[in-house]
Amino acid sequence: MGKLKNIVSAFLAALQPKSEELEVETYGLTDSEFPPEKTEEIVGWLSKGMIKMGYIGKSYLVFDHGNENWEDLILTAILREEPIFLYRLENRPSPVNIGCHWYLTEHPSLRLYKLHFEAN
Repeated sequence: MGKLKNIVSAFLAALQPKSEELEVETYGLTDSEFPPEKTEEIVGWLSKGMIKMGYIGKSYLVFDHGNENWEDLILTAILREEPIFLYRLENRPSPVNIGCHWYLTEHPSLRLYKLHFEAN
């Protein structure tokens, strides 16, 4: 039942109009866990990269504690064709479903990953 709810939720999100401005939505973090300045630095780095690549729209940044379930958000990002990034707070990023992989970005922290979806 939970999987069906996830799929329906992601499908409904995919039907919403896409953003016409650059936007980075963050998940999984409270202000007390991570300094706001560090969050701003990461969002700024991502924004510069997306502008350089010519991307305008919404993207997602997940602050991950490991072994978390980001399935709803991942499905939404895939269906809407929006990039999703993960900042690893622990030793390993949370696993993703078959067909998706976290790829390390060039961020200096070596903790920032981008989700790559392999369509068959």
